[in-house]
Amino acid sequence: MKKLGRLLEDPAESKKIIKILAVAALLITAFLLFGGNGENKTVSLKSPDKVKAEEAEEVDEDAGSKAGQSYIYVDVDGAVKNPGVYKVKYGSRVFQVIEKAGGLTKKADTSYINQADKVKDGQKITVGVKGGGLSGQTGSGSGQAGSSGAAGASGSGQAAETGLININSAGSDELQKIPGVGPSTAEKIINYRKTNGPFSKKEDIKNVSGIGDKTYEKMKDMITV
Repeated sequence: MKKLGRLLEDPAESKKIIKILAVAALLITAFLLFGGNGENKTVSLKSPDKVKAEEAEEVDEDAGSKAGQSYIYVDVDGAVKNPGVYKVKYGSRVFQVIEKAGGLTKKADTSYINQADKVKDGQKITVGVKGGGLSGQTGSGSGQAGSSGAAGASGSGQAAETGLININSAGSDELQKIPGVGPSTAEKIINYRKTNGPFSKKEDIKNVSGIGDKTYEKMKDMITV
């Protein structure tokens, strides 16, 4: 202590000690601020909901990447302003594809489609017209097929005008007028439309469980798409 006191009495030595202490203080401060490696680390806190949402997005992107589908192609037609095939990002929803197609027309009936569904590569989305049921175009998924309610009224009108029953729009009662079709088979036809979309040709009705070649031969002259 006496030696330190004598050093402090010497102005030159005193300045050296102050400089050394100042440099040491700066080094200690820098170490505390930058963690000893020169990097300023910032910790961000995220809510559990935000973390889950980000993880879900990463899963979708990873799935698309593994399948080689960063982008996919979807065909949209019917009551949209610009029907056609559109390139969209993997994981897009039906409503986003409709927006790509210019949006819905004033006559569009969206009761046959689920706009929140995710679209798949090669899928076709058909938007129906109010009062007209489905447009009769082929589709895959997205709930494009009609139900036994509004679509049934459209089918009745068609049968009256042409004498043929439209298997894409007819309701349960109308379908049962087809030879070989009872209540159970009518429901199978409706469920098939809901799952797979409208029939592209009348021969496709043979894809419905319980309808084989013999039954089709009985009904083929009474049905249309």
